[in-house]
Amino acid sequence: MTDSPVVASRTKERLKWIAPIGLALLVVCMGCFFFFAIGLTARGELTTSLAGTDFRLWTITDRRQAGVGLQRTYPVQHDGQSCTRADVTFFFWRPALSLENVTSDNCG
Repeated sequence: MTDSPVVASRTKERLKWIAPIGLALLVVCMGCFFFFAIGLTARGELTTSLAGTDFRLWTITDRRQAGVGLQRTYPVQHDGQSCTRADVTFFFWRPALSLENVTSDNCG
């Protein structure tokens, strides 16, 4: 079974739209990564708040290990108390590629 000329024409028309949009998204993402890298290098950490959640991204440089950490802090209810939960993800590339997740609650 072969595609009709109408289907082939529609496919080509879609590709004419998808390719430039995909390329533009790639350029935007690369630009965002560049600014994150510059910000981390210059300040050592980036922080922001969004929808009640605080985010912190920082670099980890130690003699034994190197990588980045991402912390998400948000309010939670735990046994009737107002607590703050911190979810931290560590991504290390030295001494070996690894990913670690840590969660803690601060009630008080």
